[in-house]
Amino acid sequence: MHLALQLGAQPPINQPSSANRVGKPRISDTVKANVYADNWFTLYINGQHIAVDSIKFMPHNVVSVDVLPTYPMTIAVMAKDNADSETGMEYANTSIGDAGFILKFGDGTVTNKTWKAKAFSHGPIDHDTKNPKVRNLPIPENWYAIDFDDKSWGFAKEYSQRQVGPKEPFFEHDFSGASFIWTDDIELDNTVIFRHFVADSPDGVSRPDFSNLNNIIPDSPRRRPKR
Repeated sequence: MHLALQLGAQPPINQPSSANRVGKPRISDTVKANVYADNWFTLYINGQHIAVDSIKFMPHNVVSVDVLPTYPMTIAVMAKDNADSETGMEYANTSIGDAGFILKFGDGTVTNKTWKAKAFSHGPIDHDTKNPKVRNLPIPENWYAIDFDDKSWGFAKEYSQRQVGPKEPFFEHDFSGASFIWTDDIELDNTVIFRHFVADSPDGVSRPDFSNLNNIIPDSPRRRPKR
């Protein structure tokens, strides 16, 4: 009798426990990500490629996508001003451009001076437009990885809308609470990598963790079609 009770207390063979089950994510579980760059960016979250600016130079556009946040969250962005790789200048080497990057997630994640920032392409050195030269650093292969070491990097500098001069699409999207950021040199630093760590949801909303969904059986598995 004691043995029968013990056996009865065991879960059925191959039956996953409730701790290993999770509901399927719905679009309502996502948050909107609005991103604007002068002139181009590519975005990674927790090491996964999430979005890229589809327009290399002009017109400036806002990339707006739905993302499924998982905390802690490591955001990594490479942003580029439109600059010649050998001179650091733009418009057929006739001028020095400026830059700027801004991001806002629907969970309250925004760009500000707490983000890490490092320039990897700088020019024209000393604003020399007659004999322009560029200083480049190699891009680390794993710059977007969660465990990438950015402790030695400096922090981003915030810039006003007036300094960056965003174009019309920017004003059609929600960037409230976010700041334009770049390195200390918004004119000469042409390729910049930003990194930011989000420990938990900034808006305090508790969200399911779907990061391991492929290894978890959903609450309502998809039924196989009858043959």
